[in-house]
Amino acid sequence: MMLSTSPPPNPRIHGQVLIFLIKLTFVCLLCGSSYLAGSLWGRQSIEWNMHAPMSVGNMMQGNLGSTIETKRSAVDCQKLEEELIEIQLKEELAKHNKISDAAKSNNNDMKPQDRRFPKTMEKFANGIARVNKDKLGDFFDFGNPLSKGKGTGQEDALIIYHSKGALPTDESVAHSVTVNDGNGIPLLEPQTATENCDAMNVVFTANPGNARQCTALIGNFESYHIQRWMRVDTVKTTAIDPDLPLQLVSRGYAARGKANFYAPPSDSEYSPVRRHWGQLKTFLQNVDKVLEELTPILKKVARNNAVVVMTVNMGQSSLLMNFACSARRRGFDLGNVLVFPTDLESKKLAEGLGLATYYDESNMSAIPIGEARRYGDKIFRSMMYAKVLCVLYPLLLNYDVLFQDVDIVWYKDPVPFFQDSSDPKVANFDVLFQHDGSDSVRYAPYSANSGFYYVRSNKRSQYLFTSLLYHSDLIITWDSHQQVLIQVLAEHSSLFGLNVKIFSRDTEYFPGGWQFHQRKDFMKRLSKGETDSYIFHMSWTENKDNKLLFLRQLGQWFVEEQCVGKSAEEILGSGEIQEGASLLVEPCCAAEALVSCHYPDKPSVHSCKGKGENIDKHGRSFW
Repeated sequence: MMLSTSPPPNPRIHGQVLIFLIKLTFVCLLCGSSYLAGSLWGRQSIEWNMHAPMSVGNMMQGNLGSTIETKRSAVDCQKLEEELIEIQLKEELAKHNKISDAAKSNNNDMKPQDRRFPKTMEKFANGIARVNKDKLGDFFDFGNPLSKGKGTGQEDALIIYHSKGALPTDESVAHSVTVNDGNGIPLLEPQTATENCDAMNVVFTANPGNARQCTALIGNFESYHIQRWMRVDTVKTTAIDPDLPLQLVSRGYAARGKANFYAPPSDSEYSPVRRHWGQLKTFLQNVDKVLEELTPILKKVARNNAVVVMTVNMGQSSLLMNFACSARRRGFDLGNVLVFPTDLESKKLAEGLGLATYYDESNMSAIPIGEARRYGDKIFRSMMYAKVLCVLYPLLLNYDVLFQDVDIVWYKDPVPFFQDSSDPKVANFDVLFQHDGSDSVRYAPYSANSGFYYVRSNKRSQYLFTSLLYHSDLIITWDSHQQVLIQVLAEHSSLFGLNVKIFSRDTEYFPGGWQFHQRKDFMKRLSKGETDSYIFHMSWTENKDNKLLFLRQLGQWFVEEQCVGKSAEEILGSGEIQEGASLLVEPCCAAEALVSCHYPDKPSVHSCKGKGENIDKHGRSFW
């Protein structure tokens, strides 16, 4: 325990202790001197048959004593010493009992100014303690990605005790938690601080935009949502203005004046809501048929009741080829991978690489075959709908799912990591996500990356992705599958107890675009094979062309040039590709990584200094 539980210094007690020490010292001197005097003079007194010289003991008695009187004086000294010790023990016991009684009666006898919280708040605030944030996060795996607290001004978390029974058991600790003793808010270990908490509300807070922010805790009917109020004009969507009154805003309202969350319009034939209705109608009309067709495929593909799922259109097919080629060159068995192509061209490419496929023609044939040119464009949004369906289907058939985007390479097979039942930091969660890396308010509270995650099939996860399907109009409106998924995750965690885990962005296991663009030291170690990484995800990249170039200079590109952007017919000529034939592996998969330099300011397996131009405006050479 990190707390010093002794009460603050009291001048009165120190004075009593000093007087006692003086008394005790004087008594010891008296008793010792009396004994010495009796030893020296007692025998002569008997022999001379006359009064003994003045001894210290006799001086205490005020007269001259015989040898017998000297002995009596020594006995009296000892008796006096014992009496003084007994008095002091009684005083210390009384003082201890006073503190104990005060703690047991929950400080009812304290002055109002001594309480940390007044009696007007006793229904929801009876004491307060600090706990080291990093230790608290280790003790309770909340699932939220916790940034390290040391040296950040967020080193400690606060625990407020709503009821007196929740206070720590140790009386002196409980006293320091409830009483303003002049030593500040006590710092406790997580176990001590929470040992009597039968329930604990956990609130994660920050200060987005570095506003002059306050937090109000109001004793009332319990709420599991946080209201956000800001001095803004929500009609004009303004930035914070100190002259405006506080008013309720969306939790996605940014201080600079951007509303990230807004209701989808439904006032036209092509509005997001009506387009969603059409998609949902098609899904409901065909879902039983799709599940029936998928049943034998999943039974064949699934391994340990789990399947690796991806979706792709022709525009992104080169990235799928790179995943398959790099994985095969590293010796991975891809028999548990199921691809949901959105067009026949990408279906043939996936099968030519030896991958199992299922083409949901009824729901996905309307998705464009071209590549997305930027994040959030029309093709990008269309592919997000496919990302919802390809995860939902296996979950409804009770299979666990590892979903991943096609811009990923494997260093180690990640599936066994998520199936490790001996690790509670993994096994206790329903859904587990790679960290996106962004602290944007629109990704709060999780910053989960929707391009790499593992889902355990159960009632909670099945309804999670069913709800995500029902919210697909938001995907169309907000131009983001990830943004919608995070908000549904937060709601289902609160409403149904869905256990959500987002790995820290500082972990080596699942690096991605954030590390690529912002962690030079880590990327140098990754390029040398010095990290314990399972995958690399080429996220945070505007389009497919840049993903390809970044992967090439990072030494993670394995697709021969004659196959990039080409259909199976263009590569092989005419003829059908038989299931499991893997006819594209030989002509398309390079034996070694194909490395080339393009941007000197971006990570590379070898120095690209002086080769090409920087892609960032103020970029500096990576090496």
